[in-house]
Amino acid sequence: MINNKRTIALLLSLVMVLTLGLAGCGGGSDDPGNEGEPVGETFEFKIAHLQNDGDAGADAITYLGEILEERSEGRIDVTIYGSKSMAGGDTELGEIVRQNTVQMVPVPTHTLAAMADIPQYKVFEFPYLFDSWDEIYTVLDSDLHKEWAQVLADQAGVVVYDGLVKGWLSIGTKKGPINSPADLAGQKIRTMATDMQMGLINSLGAGATIVAYGELYTAIQQGTVDGALTATSLFESDRFCEVVDHLSVIRATAHFHLPVVNKAWLDSLPEDLRAIFDEAMVDYVAKARELEEAADAQAIIDLEEVEGVDVREYTDAELVPFKEATKAVWDEFYDLPGEGVMDEVLALLGKERL
Repeated sequence: MINNKRTIALLLSLVMVLTLGLAGCGGGSDDPGNEGEPVGETFEFKIAHLQNDGDAGADAITYLGEILEERSEGRIDVTIYGSKSMAGGDTELGEIVRQNTVQMVPVPTHTLAAMADIPQYKVFEFPYLFDSWDEIYTVLDSDLHKEWAQVLADQAGVVVYDGLVKGWLSIGTKKGPINSPADLAGQKIRTMATDMQMGLINSLGAGATIVAYGELYTAIQQGTVDGALTATSLFESDRFCEVVDHLSVIRATAHFHLPVVNKAWLDSLPEDLRAIFDEAMVDYVAKARELEEAADAQAIIDLEEVEGVDVREYTDAELVPFKEATKAVWDEFYDLPGEGVMDEVLALLGKERL
């Protein structure tokens, strides 16, 4: 009996030691007793973008990551891949978000138009359609845009949230100044690979030339092209100001970025996290718009006063020849977004055709 009692006591002691040991090692994300650890299943959320650290767009994405992790109490675990570390261009970004390699990317409207049968996004490339940031956001925040975005959800498996603008497009060149479209004659200007941007540059008398964005600095430096059409702020942040001497702020259209999220990942979120995510995206877009507008204005000052670029801005009267020249783009591409689409957009803005 004594031996049996001792045996039982030893066994009980061993069980207690093992239990305490397991308690000290276990827990994981589902253990509510681990202070500071997320309660419930965690969801990995990877964001990829092309922007450099310190850019307004990069800062806005950092802000999104912070508020998602804070509001979800760590259940949404955010990793950000910036500075082209996951993709070299917008087309590649579109591919990796569709494949769910990453869960979110910001891409231009022409990338969205290529992801599904959605030509309506071409409206954002019409020259001199928009006169202000507010007019742009009137369309991006409209029910009309939500209809277009639904096609992407159905056909491409991505969800598009309200977009933002990285600033107005300007022409930076090694040759100048550009006082009128005639000064662009014969110059090779890099554009995105879209009919509308190429049409814009060609209508102004220059020769539209496609160059991969990652190769653009060298292309200008070596004279492969004379300049580029891109967002004003990018001439500073991506250092094109080092290889161009003149900046023509024609404000014909803007450089749009829309946040795109993989639909399968989004649908996997439980109801409470989906609500947190959607609210965070609203705040992110508002923050990004604020930062980008400020960056656009500051870039014009810095490019001239700090970088020594000859910046040419225009009065309304001085822009008239540019607008007249680009009417050819309207005539050629008016129905490219779909029959009647431009009529709807103009009605929404209370404007007439250029």
